[in-house]
Amino acid sequence: MRKLFEKIRKAAKTDVSIYISGETGVGKELVARAIHTESARAKEPFIAVNVANFTSELIESQLFGHKKGAFTGALENNTGLMHAAQKGTLFLDEVTCLAPSTQAKLLRVLQERQYYPVGDINLQEFSASVVSASNLSLEKAIKKHQFREDLRYRLEVIPLYVPPLRDRKDDIPLLFDYFLKQVSASNNWDLDPLLKSKLIHYQWPGNVRELENCARFTAAMATGETLKISDLPDRIQASIGLDLQLKNTKLNPKIITDALLLHRGRRGETAQYLGISRMTLWRKMKAFNLV
Repeated sequence: MRKLFEKIRKAAKTDVSIYISGETGVGKELVARAIHTESARAKEPFIAVNVANFTSELIESQLFGHKKGAFTGALENNTGLMHAAQKGTLFLDEVTCLAPSTQAKLLRVLQERQYYPVGDINLQEFSASVVSASNLSLEKAIKKHQFREDLRYRLEVIPLYVPPLRDRKDDIPLLFDYFLKQVSASNNWDLDPLLKSKLIHYQWPGNVRELENCARFTAAMATGETLKISDLPDRIQASIGLDLQLKNTKLNPKIITDALLLHRGRRGETAQYLGISRMTLWRKMKAFNLV
């Protein structure tokens, strides 16, 4: 994540197109907003649109705008999101969902920095920075014949990858505490140490979005000043038990080393996280020549 933050800072200083990839829920829009905030365009608009929410006809109207009477239902002129972005940042989420015809028009915009609103013959200037994202890599989308290769090289000048939450376990307690404070800044909950370990061990298939949902649920269910495992959503409680059983049958040097690093060498916390006794941890470390 430190490497990602450094790339964000560097990318924000440029005006080239940036492409963000990563699983659903990892926070790609947050990265796009961070790029905008760190850029010289920070005081200009940040316009975000999830293109997957629109039909191919409607997304063109939303992006490029349209002239009154351009199609059925076009009762007035619409300037579009490209105009709204002005000299700021236009963020196109799930860009691989764009229809081929819209991809062709977007390619022209990025090449010429001009576009025609739907049904209009007057060229409009485009001066915004473009950040795009998808949970599918552009390379895979091209192989599936879902995306133009020439458009890829216009959008992906700087590629950024946001890792899933399960690969950044140090972030989990910090993000959980952050979301709790968003729910209620007046409450100062303590987290049961075992709850912290369980949160770290859970795989979080929904990533940051699921973690935020979990924090809100836990805060709502809390009955005391200390949050416990019993306050977590049922699906997470159930998954944790299965994961621990699986993990304890497959302990290997890497799992133990990663757990020790995660807990900064504190063997008591490491053993608790792994679901084993401190003595068992010591024996495993000795067997694997980790001491």
